[in-house]
Amino acid sequence: MPVALDQRQEVTEISKNALPLLHPSRIEKMVFVSYTPPPFNCEDRADYDAWIERVNYLCDDLHWLLQLPHDKFWCQAVFDESLHKALDSFLQFGPRSHDGPLNLPEGGRQRQHELCRLVFMTYLRMSTHKESKENFITPEVFGEILYNNFLFDIPKILDLCSLFGKSNGPLLNKMIGNVFSQQPKYMDDLHETILLSTCQVLGNIAAECGIHLEGTGQTPQKLDLRSSGCTLSALSIDQLQDVLLYISDTAITLNTFLDIYTPACHVFHKFHICSVIANFYDSMIPELYNAVKQQEFYSEVQKKQFLGKARQISKCLVSIFRCILQHVCLQPILDNASNEETVSSCIEDLLHTMTSLLNERKFLAAYEGMFNFQDDVDLLLQTSSSIDPSQLEYIQAAINSAFATFGRRKSPRGNTNTGGRTSPDGAPDSLSSGATAAAPGGNDRDVATGSSQTGAGIGEQEDFQTEDYGEGAISCPRPGDAELDSLITSVKDLFPHLGEGFIELALEELDWNHEKVVSSILEEKLPTSLQELSFDLPRQVRETNQGDGQTDKEDVLESRRNVFDNDEFDLFRNKKVDMSKIHLGKKEEKVDLEDKSIIKAVQATYEAYGSVDQESIYENPQMYEDEYDDTYDTNAVGADDADSADELTNRKFMPRVLLDIERKKARDEGRDQESGDDGDDGGGDGNNGDQPPRDQFVEDPAKLREMAEQRRQSHAARRGRGGGAAPPRTRDVVGGAKGQGQSAEVLRNRKMKEKHKGQRNKANAEKKLSKGMF
Repeated sequence: MPVALDQRQEVTEISKNALPLLHPSRIEKMVFVSYTPPPFNCEDRADYDAWIERVNYLCDDLHWLLQLPHDKFWCQAVFDESLHKALDSFLQFGPRSHDGPLNLPEGGRQRQHELCRLVFMTYLRMSTHKESKENFITPEVFGEILYNNFLFDIPKILDLCSLFGKSNGPLLNKMIGNVFSQQPKYMDDLHETILLSTCQVLGNIAAECGIHLEGTGQTPQKLDLRSSGCTLSALSIDQLQDVLLYISDTAITLNTFLDIYTPACHVFHKFHICSVIANFYDSMIPELYNAVKQQEFYSEVQKKQFLGKARQISKCLVSIFRCILQHVCLQPILDNASNEETVSSCIEDLLHTMTSLLNERKFLAAYEGMFNFQDDVDLLLQTSSSIDPSQLEYIQAAINSAFATFGRRKSPRGNTNTGGRTSPDGAPDSLSSGATAAAPGGNDRDVATGSSQTGAGIGEQEDFQTEDYGEGAISCPRPGDAELDSLITSVKDLFPHLGEGFIELALEELDWNHEKVVSSILEEKLPTSLQELSFDLPRQVRETNQGDGQTDKEDVLESRRNVFDNDEFDLFRNKKVDMSKIHLGKKEEKVDLEDKSIIKAVQATYEAYGSVDQESIYENPQMYEDEYDDTYDTNAVGADDADSADELTNRKFMPRVLLDIERKKARDEGRDQESGDDGDDGGGDGNNGDQPPRDQFVEDPAKLREMAEQRRQSHAARRGRGGGAAPPRTRDVVGGAKGQGQSAEVLRNRKMKEKHKGQRNKANAEKKLSKGMF
């Protein structure tokens, strides 16, 4: 017969006495490190490395804890204080899913995800009193262990919902349900939390902003506080951000908790939290939007983030109200439809709740924007016949009036003569008379119904209902072509007699929800804009502006964006393109050798510099000779060099070919030589024996080496080496064999060579540069 863990005992060798298995002496000596939030700037490697090391330690320790057997695990979970501090630190500083993605490297995100999984598995094991037939704890003792050792409490449960409610809802529902069922004292703590925490928190936030809420347990507001001028608009950016984050965290946490653990909705309803939320919404949310609108932010992105937080708060508050109303009033009506007493009690409770909120007009407009009250009215009329119709019409008229003043409806679509969005399906025309006609061709997102926009409604109309607000705010985005075809096919399979054009308009009118379309057709509750259409309306193909028969989905050119659009070579838009300007590679141009226009154009430039004094070289037929190398004529060698101002004023530039001709003329005039006949045998180059050889463009390398040797000898003679050709001085830098040591002379020569190596390289570079090699 298996025995529960709380009833087992063990004889230890130290005490020689029987001790229970759940005893502090049986815990392992472990120190669990506390969790810290991820660094804001991961580029600081020191902070990031310290954080990732701490996360690795926590992951390893929690993995070791989860692998312990049943008795060892519970000893560690109950008596290890460092484990409690580590888990509490993660619940406090762990990043929430609604805060956005983490700015961490891939490795850091994986370790953070692993730590989240291990923490969740640890709490899941601590909430389970029976792991197997042999390993279990008595339910009554299990509840006392959880409660007395603070393994769970209401703040921890709320933090668990905020951390893991989005991705682990079913398991979290089972965990919290097991904790509340095994220990009823947690339900009493929940009562105190709602009464002393939730209501007072909302009231204190409003009081800090200069707003007094009714029904929150606050004391009457002092007169000096009313005149102090403390408003949301007077707060700084940091203070406004703190208020938004605090309200957002509270609203999201409560919304997630009620979605996961629905029995708590009855506790919230018992303390009239619906009235508190509606009053808080009606007083605070418009002020938040006005404060964000009037605040001067550092950038437009920051303003959008603040507006997103405000929308998130408003949506969560309405969702909390709807969740309580659904599980306290509406769901019991569906579950106990045969019990007339229960149905009547729930209907009375629903009508009383809605009647108490008729003064909160902004909240009613937001509620109607997300959830259609007419659907609830239809449910009530189907389940009970004892409802007073006048009371329903009174509530519906108040909601429609509030929505017409502060809400937004969808713009009309399809062929309709009403000029505005139809009233809720099945609602009487008198209840929707507050809606005004929308201007044709207006913006679908900015069609606001309501003729009375006075007072506070003008300030909140623009920002109060936005595209993120809910289903009733604007129309849903149009699906893709493939998805739209699938929706039309799914409806046509049920109603083959309907045309595809009518089905498409019906889907567009009802937010592309084929279930609503099918329900409206079966119940004969089509919107007014569809009642006048023919059921066999064919589907129309939308044509493009070009008129070439292509549909919108085939028009790729209209969606193309390129920097070369509409230029002279755009073949898609310009049908007449000069093909003569299109060629592959470098375009070959025919050069007329007889054309001297270019030479005449630069003649004035060279004459201005005084390059030619006696005879115009442009008329000399001997300017171009066979030996001239014109390889680099098309390259602007040295054209981009940074010349100084002195060089430009002191030097006269002349082409090298012209300079050679000038030198040749000077030699001919100085020597006064006569030209010989071409047929003489004076030399192989065509010159006679008396005429010196013609100045060559590329000189003989042997002569250049001989001239360099002569210059070296003369330089050595000037330095005192005598008139003879003294051999150049050599410095021994090789030395002896490696490992035998080197003399001082060799070391000195090596040092000298290393010291003057840069000068030799510089001299060689200048030499190459002077010869035009760069």
